Amino acid sequence: MKVAFYNHTGEVSGAEISLLLTARHLRGVRPVIFAPAGELLERARKMGLETVEISRCRARLTRNPLRLLAGFLGMLPPGLEVALAAQSRQVDIVHANSLRAGIIASLFAWLHRRPVIWHVRDMPPAGLVGKSIRRMAALAASAVVGISRSVLKSFARGELKRRLHLVYNGVEIRDISELERRMWRKKIREELNTPMGAKVLVIIGQIAPWKRQEDAILAARMLAEKGLDVYLWVVGEAKFRKENAVYEKKLRQLASQGALQGRVRFTGFRGDVTEICCAADLLVLCSDREPFGRVLIEAMSVTLPVVATDAGGVPEIVEHGVSGLLYPVGEVRRLAEHAERLLRDELGRRRMGIAAAERVRERFAIESTAARLEQIYRQLLLSRKSKSAVPRTYHHREKKVHDAEL
Repeated sequence: MKVAFYNHTGEVSGAEISLLLTARHLRGVRPVIFAPAGELLERARKMGLETVEISRCRARLTRNPLRLLAGFLGMLPPGLEVALAAQSRQVDIVHANSLRAGIIASLFAWLHRRPVIWHVRDMPPAGLVGKSIRRMAALAASAVVGISRSVLKSFARGELKRRLHLVYNGVEIRDISELERRMWRKKIREELNTPMGAKVLVIIGQIAPWKRQEDAILAARMLAEKGLDVYLWVVGEAKFRKENAVYEKKLRQLASQGALQGRVRFTGFRGDVTEICCAADLLVLCSDREPFGRVLIEAMSVTLPVVATDAGGVPEIVEHGVSGLLYPVGEVRRLAEHAERLLRDELGRRRMGIAAAERVRERFAIESTAARLEQIYRQLLLSRKSKSAVPRTYHHREKKVHDAEL
């Protein structure tokens, strides 16, 4: 079986990391990465994966009708390239790695005639734009895969409901020795000019207003004002949008004030997330309606306890009071209280970290993610094969039976 994974951007963030990790762990599938030139294809080639370069599409979801039309027209060239490449590479399925990629891959589905999977990794937009996306998905998507129940919720209606599949992101489970942990803790703390005895909060992810890194800064400041020897690492970069760069400037200014002055480290993008997590004491996630929270399972897998917002897909990962602590979005004081509780209780922090690692091992291992996707692929191809074998006069009746079984 050959599957084309189409990504509409060549840059790498959480969605692309998940794509590459999944592709590497597929057993009965030969993956081909379709994407514009950039870091994604470079990483795929280093991994020995087959790649196809597709034109870049800069269309953005917007409520402005003229920009929406211009964006749609901009999707046509890459959509045609995806269709022609799917034919020439003789792929069996086109797996689109985002809503935008799903739309593009579906534009010429009549030409490539392959099942198209839409992988929903973000919260779908509301209003008319969201309604239009759902309508197109109902018409064009052979299956819709969601990374959490939260992102699938808006698709769970009508005929489309029968084509929904929940597949959590997965992470590689690594056995890390205490010697390695101590080595990374020393190395990274020295690199980031952070004392070995200090308590370190870390927030990891793209710098963007909806990620609410400012809440982590304000909470860390509250802890410093109470006399805790606390530092904050802000790991990630501002990209994709101009407002993200503006937000980063605001964060840097906020971090330079008050009791936290000199205690915040902006690291930019880091490829050593596991090592960063081993060097920190607590991970915080402050996002407003996080679709999943890949960094949560990365941290939890190495026994780093987490404090995260009780919204989006996060509660599907973190069991409050067992494998982490949850707080309402924007309630910085509650965030600070949870962080202080764990930072002052080393034994409790260690116990919660162990429980977190066990939860990841049970529910979020990358092998389970890959196996579930392979199962979906087989179901799609089997369904397609059975439909093509049905005499034309009975096709409509057979379709009703198949839908009822799903």
